[in-house]
Amino acid sequence: MARPRKTDQTKSTNDTASRSGNKGTRKGTLSNAEARREYQRRYYQMHKEKAKEYQRQYNLTHKKKSRGGRGRSNFSCPREVVRSTFNSTDIMHAPVEKTLKMLEKIINGERFFTM
Repeated sequence: MARPRKTDQTKSTNDTASRSGNKGTRKGTLSNAEARREYQRRYYQMHKEKAKEYQRQYNLTHKKKSRGGRGRSNFSCPREVVRSTFNSTDIMHAPVEKTLKMLEKIINGERFFTM
């Protein structure tokens, strides 16, 4: 069997390297970015089942937010009253009717007043 010339050998290795996506690198060595991607891909494949099980457990223990979605204009999501205090600027800058309601809530003990 005839021995191939050196130029044919280098051409064939460069062709295989370019076909595999490793341009200009030798077979078996990867750049840092490629090595990182390969490591992450292998890690994901090895731990895929564990991650899916974790996600299942998480979905069972955590409640999803209720969403209105598009086209549901009549869907109402009542908000809880977060603030429990009024301050002096709230009372000073509110309209008269709203100020009266604020003062009534403060007097009844539903809300607090802070300076």
